[in-house]
Amino acid sequence: MILDAQTLFSKAQAFTATAASTNIVDLGEGDAGPSERLSLFVTADPPFTVTGVNAATITVELQTADAATAAALTSPVTVASYLVTKDAIQAGGKLVAARLPHGMKRYARLNYVVTLGASTTIADGKITAGLVWDVQSAE
Repeated sequence: MILDAQTLFSKAQAFTATAASTNIVDLGEGDAGPSERLSLFVTADPPFTVTGVNAATITVELQTADAATAAALTSPVTVASYLVTKDAIQAGGKLVAARLPHGMKRYARLNYVVTLGASTTIADGKITAGLVWDVQSAE
């Protein structure tokens, strides 16, 4: 998988609560959906440490908008979401690999929604995510 800084949403981004990706990607004009072979990838390296026995999930929301400032999308719309389980969060590696869906507008970002059960926390993990022509099948 060849990475390009212009198509990265997050590069080793750490978070322990809900957060937006550090970067917004400009997709240009038109719907850059499945016909373009673009794929979304999300990896965790190192994996997150989950403390507590209750549920812990991260939902990766792919958001898009017609306009953006340097730091935020203007009126973002969520076009896809991917649930990452507690086991996957702790294992790390590839968390999401999916074709970019139709309906994308000019700008895109990811929103990482962290859901934790009572007395459960996550820490230490770092997310790298972006768009590539094809997601690598083997790690």
